[in-house]
Amino acid sequence: MLRKIFHNGRELRSGWRLLIFFLLIFALGYAARKGMERLVLPDGLHPVSIGVFDAVMLVVALIATAIMGRFEHRRLAAYGIPPVRQLFGRLFWAGVVWGLVMPSAIILLIFLSGGYHVHGLNVTGTGLLKFAGLWLLANLLIGLSEEITFRGYFLYTLADGIGFWPAAMINAVGFGALHYYTKPHERWEDWVAVTLLTIFITLALRRTGSLAFSIGMHAAFDFMFIYVFSGMNGGEFAVGRLLNAEFPGSIRVTGGLLGPEASWFCLLVATAAIVWLHLTYRQAKWPALAKD
Repeated sequence: MLRKIFHNGRELRSGWRLLIFFLLIFALGYAARKGMERLVLPDGLHPVSIGVFDAVMLVVALIATAIMGRFEHRRLAAYGIPPVRQLFGRLFWAGVVWGLVMPSAIILLIFLSGGYHVHGLNVTGTGLLKFAGLWLLANLLIGLSEEITFRGYFLYTLADGIGFWPAAMINAVGFGALHYYTKPHERWEDWVAVTLLTIFITLALRRTGSLAFSIGMHAAFDFMFIYVFSGMNGGEFAVGRLLNAEFPGSIRVTGGLLGPEASWFCLLVATAAIVWLHLTYRQAKWPALAKD
């Protein structure tokens, strides 16, 4: 009886493995935070601060995943994490294309509704090149850290216990809740938008077999909204953003203080993208152990 509580006949049950993983994340994260206490980072929505935080988060997630992989005798690729030589391959760039097109479609709809105006560049000269590079790197680190932390080992192991789609739905709603309860000025639209975007990302992982697509999409999506189109995020504009942009009108159209991600147009575009992705990538490839 006791063995059945801990073991499923194949290995340690997924719930216990997730508990160990969370404890590792907590312990490593705590050590990392203590080590960063002496760092003096820029205030506000700054690419250096975001980049440092997500770089540390990425290292923590990779170490915890590698420890669990050694314990389970699995390679990182089993959890959807691509080898470095494949990370920036075809799937990554396919994800980047989706991450460029989706925000562009949302901003176009907002513009046609009278909710987006540009009053020139916000930064010029060498500052433009500097911040473009910094925001590219920061958003790449966001894509890497968040996808590996929330869609790698966690989603794989949860799917092992309850099946892929129940795990994907928990992951999506939970990721939306994390945004809703930890960021300022949150509204239900942002929770739903993040949930839909996470469903898109998990479907991409399911159908491509790798997080490379999701990493590319996530990085490009955030880069377009935060830097290129220069929308708000959590009530702040990005330091060094490309454009001096204005978002007048209803918050349902523009997203208000949360930025275009909380626009109702984001809900529409994200839903359409899920359907399109489903029709484009038809075969389930990940994880090998999960059944529909």
